[in-house]
Amino acid sequence: MYYNDIHKHAEEFPQEEVCGIIYLDKYHSVNILKAANNSINKTASFSIDPKTFLKYKLEYTIIGIYHSHPNSTEKPSAQDKKESEELGLPYFIYSLQTKKNFIYYPKSYKKDNLLGQPYIKGFNECTCLFKDVYKNNLNLDISVWNKNYWLPENHSDANKLLIKILNKNMSKVEPFDLQKYDLIVFNINQKRYHVGVYMGSDMFIHQPINSLSCNQTLDDRWQNKIKSVYRHPQFV
Repeated sequence: MYYNDIHKHAEEFPQEEVCGIIYLDKYHSVNILKAANNSINKTASFSIDPKTFLKYKLEYTIIGIYHSHPNSTEKPSAQDKKESEELGLPYFIYSLQTKKNFIYYPKSYKKDNLLGQPYIKGFNECTCLFKDVYKNNLNLDISVWNKNYWLPENHSDANKLLIKILNKNMSKVEPFDLQKYDLIVFNINQKRYHVGVYMGSDMFIHQPINSLSCNQTLDDRWQNKIKSVYRHPQFV
């Protein structure tokens, strides 16, 4: 897994912030490309040479930038947020102190294509697609609803976080009263909840774990798995 490679890279150089890019190859596999840290203060910051970054951008499909925090938590610093906004790319941060991950999405981020995307933990998950649909189709930035897009590993914790965020920011509606852009919460296997966005005409868009993001018919099989439906305040 790409994040295990990032952890190893960080642990090889525990006294400095390591850095690099996370990219998608032509086979839809996720990889990392290590970069030299050109910062004058490597213990507290990182810097990738602009020419090197441009070269990477021309050669690879970059999905994010990664770096480590050797002496602090996984939470992004003010500088991290500023640079992420400037690049328009998510930042993946791994803390050697807490052994935890953080994925920060800048407001400037906008995905080019929503369909045909492979599942990538932290980057292309069902909740990420929910965020991206609202940004691309409605110009609504809901990335601020959740600070860290590296979701809890425990299914119960992840489910509680999802429902907490939805109850705080959206209105719960009856499943039989679906409107376009309603969020559908599915209980597929009694473990981790899955979400999709209703697109009208009995179709919804979602990011399956073992397949590409797609539009799919909300047939009886899917309708029977609906746990709840939420509507953005703009459409209530």
